[in-house]
Amino acid sequence: MAALNKVNPEPGASSSSEHFQRRRDHSPDRPKKINDYFEEPDYGVGVAYDPKFQGPVRNRKCTDIICLVLFFVFLGAWGVVAYFAVQRGDIERIIYPTDSKGQICGRGELQNRPLLLFFDLTKCLNPAVLAIGCPTTQVCVSACPTEQYSGYGASLAPAANKNQDHIKEKMRPFCQRLSKLEWDSMTPAKLIELNHCPAWTLPSTSVLGRCLPTIVSTENKNNNPNATVFDENENPGGKPINQATVSSAVTALGAFLQVRGFGERIFTDISATWWMICVALLVAAITSFFWIILMRFFTRIMIWTSIGLVFTLFGGLFGYTLYKYIVIKDQPTAQGNIFQVNFTPDYGKDVLALANTWLAFCIICGIIFLIIFLLLIALRQRILIAIELIEQGSRAVGQMFSTLFFPLGPFCFQIVVVLFFAGVAVYLSSAGEPEYRISYPLKKDAFSRDAMAMTAPCDHSCQNPDTNKPFNISDICDPKHFKESCQCTEIECQFTMYTKPSGTSWMVWFNLFGFYWGMFFVAAFSELTLAGVFATWYWTWNKKDVPMFVLPRFFGIVIFYHLGTVAFGSLIIAIIRMIRTVVSYIESKLKAYNNDLVKCLICVCKCCLYCLEKFMKFINRNAYIMCAIKSTNFCTSAKDAFNLLMRNLVRVVVLNKVVEFLLFLGKLVVTTGVGCLAYFTFTGGITVIKDDIPTLNYFQTPIVIIVIGTYFISSSFFSVYSMAVDTLFLCFLEDLERNDGSPEKPYYMSRGLQKVIGKMNKIKNR
Repeated sequence: MAALNKVNPEPGASSSSEHFQRRRDHSPDRPKKINDYFEEPDYGVGVAYDPKFQGPVRNRKCTDIICLVLFFVFLGAWGVVAYFAVQRGDIERIIYPTDSKGQICGRGELQNRPLLLFFDLTKCLNPAVLAIGCPTTQVCVSACPTEQYSGYGASLAPAANKNQDHIKEKMRPFCQRLSKLEWDSMTPAKLIELNHCPAWTLPSTSVLGRCLPTIVSTENKNNNPNATVFDENENPGGKPINQATVSSAVTALGAFLQVRGFGERIFTDISATWWMICVALLVAAITSFFWIILMRFFTRIMIWTSIGLVFTLFGGLFGYTLYKYIVIKDQPTAQGNIFQVNFTPDYGKDVLALANTWLAFCIICGIIFLIIFLLLIALRQRILIAIELIEQGSRAVGQMFSTLFFPLGPFCFQIVVVLFFAGVAVYLSSAGEPEYRISYPLKKDAFSRDAMAMTAPCDHSCQNPDTNKPFNISDICDPKHFKESCQCTEIECQFTMYTKPSGTSWMVWFNLFGFYWGMFFVAAFSELTLAGVFATWYWTWNKKDVPMFVLPRFFGIVIFYHLGTVAFGSLIIAIIRMIRTVVSYIESKLKAYNNDLVKCLICVCKCCLYCLEKFMKFINRNAYIMCAIKSTNFCTSAKDAFNLLMRNLVRVVVLNKVVEFLLFLGKLVVTTGVGCLAYFTFTGGITVIKDDIPTLNYFQTPIVIIVIGTYFISSSFFSVYSMAVDTLFLCFLEDLERNDGSPEKPYYMSRGLQKVIGKMNKIKNR
């Protein structure tokens, strides 16, 4: 490296050289030097030459101590919130369902009853379901019913008096817990009348701890939705219950069986292919790793290969989608649009059978293909320049190979932050006291409060003690007082939710802000550490003399000196992200008003905040690089980095974004390659292992998981590369300002990057 960059001056040549230089500087016709382009009054002047400067300073000082103290204070407050949440919350309230009495199924005395059974789902056909839940008795049971049975109908049979014990035993697993004396003293009809037992049960399966009927099967195409399940003699209401009624009730609960079946199929596919998904993600990690290794030795070949593969990929997709459209465009079954397709488990297949779908794919792929083609033409010279910088990043990553595995540490810390946030959020959501409200069956047209008022025979026997008037639906009630004062069996004082203690709403937002700050803090710590490592590599004259264990060294430097800067930068991004979240929350609250002006203002705010966050992330990243080099605080580092970038704005546009684009193409190639391999594997395209592939409900399920996982894995590997290039780029700009390539002030960059100077100046002079 020294041989490439430094030319030793001949003895005695210094004075004549200086005299010639002074004459050139005062010549009006002389061409501008490189550093002349940097002198912009609005953004300061170029960094002066300093013979003592040798890269990242050794004598460091602590930066942004106040912000570090604030961060530790915040962590302490977050811990207090977590302690309060754990003390007041009960996570089992979230894990297990709760019955009508507010008792948690599967806990305490109900430990052997972990599932929830609804007595009469047909009562869920009213507008109050979304507000207070299904207004029917809900009881914890040990197992869901496995057969269709009507205790009410059996109690009306002629031989009911002789078979009362048998009827009660059939009903008992699905009844409320009663003492032996109460149980023995009541007949089956009385148990049903007092809502101790359900009038009828249907074969059910457990969905999220709740027993939902399976008699309305989406699998059985021959089922008649109007077929009678229970006739009027088996239902206390005197009306027949059919499959359509039960299906509508389940739909009103928000857990209709088609969605349940879809979820079950997805889960089944994942269970059958989990090991194949793991193997595919391992292949993705190995592929990304070897791609980085190949870029170390064959940078130009790998980058042009990435460009060629992406170009070929979208060109091939454009041709394939055009071919599919031409083949099926005249078929009668391929006419229509996606809005005419019903939402069924085969929705994806039905959409792909339409000609308009393939026409849309063809247009999208064609536009992307054209954009990539035009970009390659417009950026052909910029790409050549960017490749030079990527080669330097390849050398740095290759020489300090441990940096590739460094992101695993911050990734683990981010998982800890996510788990802590999720735990506190769950405990906060379960904190509070049980709330009970009045519920009873309503007519479908009961939308007004007057229509929801109770009618005889309960007007006079059940009074609300707070208003001294008959109870209305959703009125808050006390179960103990209600049971003592009201004997009407048509209404119930039913558990609805756990109300949050007063003054705890801010804890939810505080916890969310802690999540944002914690995640961005870990990411900033990783960036600052890697920036110091790669800056050390750049400013080492002979790259073979790079200090050993430079990564652990800078890891310790960041911990002891610059955690305040990390906290400062991450706090700015966390505040912006929090404001974006609040704006989104306000938007969700204002949707009910459907005001176009409000929608427009919210959209503008969201767009501005998004751009602001992106800009600040860019500034922060370069501020961390400056901090790693000069050991300055965040504000000073951000100002120096911003001024340096603005003095070289053309270079930023030419190199920085093109480099990001080229690295993105690398991630895209890895993701697409693994995704295509997964597609051919699960669709039977690879005949060698075709018989070993399990039969799946949706072959897309493992493919989608593999593609998403592969993208994140490749991003983690390429993030190191991206940080290396950004650091070397900023060092490259400062090297241009500090030095001029003369024997007295030689560049630290390689000869390849020295060629870049000429190329960039040519572009800049156009």
